[in-house]
Amino acid sequence: MQAVRNRLFFALLFFSCVSGGAQELPLDLAFDRAEFLWGAGPALSPDGQWVAYSVRRTPRLRGLDLDARYQPNGVPSSVLGSRLFLQQIGGAARDICPNGANCWRPSWSPDSSVLAFYSDAGGFAQLWLFEPETDSARLVSEARVKAKLWAGDEARWSPDAKRLYVPLFAGASASSVVEAPDRDAAEGARVTVLGNGSEAGRASGLEDRPLVSFMLAENNASLGAIEREGGDVEIVVPAGTEPRPSVLRISASGRWMSYLSVFRPGAATSQASTYALAVVPTDGGPVTVIAEELPVGNDYHRQNYSWHPTDDRLVFLKDDGLWLVDLQGSTPSKPQRLAAGLGKLTPIPLWFTRDGSAVVVGCEEVDLRDYYGPRPGALARVPLDGGAPQVRSLGSEWQFQRVVRARPNTLWQQDSQHAHVVLRHLSTGESSVARLAFSNDREEAPDILWRGIARVRGFAASADHSKLVGLFESVDTPPDVVAFGAGFARERVSAIDPLLEEVARPTAEILEVDIPLADGSLDKVRTAVLLPPGAKRGDRLPGIVMTYPGGDATKSVENYGGGSTTSLPTQIFLSRGYAVVLANLKLGTNRQAGNPLQEMTDALLPQVYRAAELGYVDLRRLGLAGQSFGGFGTAGIVSRTNLFRAAVAISGIYDLGGTYGHLGDDYTSFWIGWSEGGQARMGTHPWADVRRYVDNSPYYQADKIRTPLLLLHGDKDQAVHDAEKLFTALRRLERDVQLALYKGQGHVVLEWNRAEAIDAAERMLEFFGRHLSGE
Repeated sequence: MQAVRNRLFFALLFFSCVSGGAQELPLDLAFDRAEFLWGAGPALSPDGQWVAYSVRRTPRLRGLDLDARYQPNGVPSSVLGSRLFLQQIGGAARDICPNGANCWRPSWSPDSSVLAFYSDAGGFAQLWLFEPETDSARLVSEARVKAKLWAGDEARWSPDAKRLYVPLFAGASASSVVEAPDRDAAEGARVTVLGNGSEAGRASGLEDRPLVSFMLAENNASLGAIEREGGDVEIVVPAGTEPRPSVLRISASGRWMSYLSVFRPGAATSQASTYALAVVPTDGGPVTVIAEELPVGNDYHRQNYSWHPTDDRLVFLKDDGLWLVDLQGSTPSKPQRLAAGLGKLTPIPLWFTRDGSAVVVGCEEVDLRDYYGPRPGALARVPLDGGAPQVRSLGSEWQFQRVVRARPNTLWQQDSQHAHVVLRHLSTGESSVARLAFSNDREEAPDILWRGIARVRGFAASADHSKLVGLFESVDTPPDVVAFGAGFARERVSAIDPLLEEVARPTAEILEVDIPLADGSLDKVRTAVLLPPGAKRGDRLPGIVMTYPGGDATKSVENYGGGSTTSLPTQIFLSRGYAVVLANLKLGTNRQAGNPLQEMTDALLPQVYRAAELGYVDLRRLGLAGQSFGGFGTAGIVSRTNLFRAAVAISGIYDLGGTYGHLGDDYTSFWIGWSEGGQARMGTHPWADVRRYVDNSPYYQADKIRTPLLLLHGDKDQAVHDAEKLFTALRRLERDVQLALYKGQGHVVLEWNRAEAIDAAERMLEFFGRHLSGE
């Protein structure tokens, strides 16, 4: 009750501040905003009458380790604080989650009568059902669900709605949980012995690899069928089956279960992983491997293969090509390649047309050096009957974002000749919903139905495609579920955070700036400037530049309040009178040797000078901030320029060579792949190019740092040793430096305990206030 009183107090305080013109967002409210689960959208019932969605408020309880990927009871930390809401379109929302529990992954029965979901109301993740007509929820089975970190693990229904298929802990039953032995009572030496995986006498070199063991522990599951009535459990694929099962789907007829295996790590020098795709009859039988070494995309479990909407056929992408497998007989057919003449295909999109006659895929790869990798420059409609594909260019001024889908495997279409996609304009940063016609004119301009600087995602449609919902937010519009009408006009459905209704909203300006790239060429990029409510060009405000090297931070302009580029809500600074500059810091290609410190500085400075030239920010009152690789970038940039009056680096990595050999808690060598083939872009190990490691490590460039620097770090973060080293170096050099270490906290401030998160925000505000005052 006291927490409720405190929340109401802060809400009233905030609203009085807004009405009085102060417009400062209280930090307690800033760290207690409602949000949709990462990667998850609303679940619309097939009849289009009901929409369900999970909303999360990050819990801030002492002793709760949100930086851990899973809690001790096996529930993903990413769903802690999540509640499940259900409403009719146009009706009021109601929380259907059992009291005090977390609820997530809603999944509708084919007849729209029952909603399945996961909840830990019984102490760990289990399968629950809710019936809207009777307004009742019930536990289906005592079986313990092996929940995953990312969407795609939801329960799958049989076509007759009598069974549900879910990933389960190996023992299936809740009673299979075994208490850990008391280590203090154990006899003998306590020792961990690691090797290179090649010692003689190993029973299984695969499982003995630390990273493989880690992935198996997190993802390996038994795939089971649970009876809707009675809750009887049948294991279809035991956890020990090869390839090791992880997440499942069901074919249109219900005869086949497909599954993706546990992630398989690539070479130690690469951060790339693969998995296998396999199928098995749902009534039991041998497992057939359809494909090995499928690449793991950014969506992890959902955009790698698709079942046909009505037939027992599936398609997948491998070796840059599209493959079809027919399972309408008693055994799977050999994969057949489709449209080989299209050349290299992109990992997304991969969806069937509404009538199932064709698949829409991406082709003509465009590499914009985006953090998420190449995107398609064209879409191709590939007929399943072997006919010639129809290719449709997206235009050089657009960047592909996503397709508008009806279901996870099917495009949303009003007719068979058109698809709808979300594009981002490369110059203005505006998103658009465009209708594309698949015809002989591949260069026909997209038909833009809606356009604006906003984030549009999470689409779901009714079975007849007459109703379409999704998630919408913009810099001045909090995220909510919306229903789309004619011309993609939107009608708000939900109100997940009423406390934001009267919050003063910032505005955004988009600039175009020429920057030098790693290869010596010039490129035009977007730069976003966020302004406090009522501010305008020419006000020359104190500014904070937020960076994430190798990424386009301007995309955060699509998020309400400017998102959280530094892992703190950007609106904290906007509401206190700062302008915020979001930069696009293009670097050289991953896996290739580069000089990221110089590259990011070269990319950043023209954007900052342009924002100052236009009068948005005061060049004499500029700060710099970044988190994680952005923390690395922040410390690195101030070793290359003295432009900034103050800088805050959060959870950064500062000594590339020194961090290279550190082992994680799971004894995996994450930093090898990160350094050589990932963000650090060193291209090889330190012994082959020690100078590159030194030149690109802020720790070894500490003597060049003259900018006052605040280092924020949780002491449980795996790179905390680097913050301590950089602080020690700067203190020895008698520079203006502070180090704030937060006990028991991990990598992301938004996931810290509330007291620590608020202290970090207050410390940043005080630091910038002192150094950017202009005095």
